[in-house]
Amino acid sequence: MAAPEAEIDAELRERAVDAIAALLRGLLKREEPVTEDMLMAEQLGLSSSLGLELLLELEERLRIQIDVETMNPERTRTVGQLATFVACHGRPW
Repeated sequence: MAAPEAEIDAELRERAVDAIAALLRGLLKREEPVTEDMLMAEQLGLSSSLGLELLLELEERLRIQIDVETMNPERTRTVGQLATFVACHGRPW
């Protein structure tokens, strides 16, 4: 179940979008911009192993813990959806 919008940490979500986009460009060796609405697997070619690496680097960069057990792959398909999940469920170290 998605968290209500009122529980979204807007500042963390914005930082997450920026971090995810930057990390994806690096991991995928991509020159072109990465936007919020891009599908990470289908459009960007993110594999499951690179997805795990993305999450680990995202935790490090944002200094948060992400509980992957609570992630719903169908609700975290885009950059923006993942950022929203992180903003609602990421816990500071």
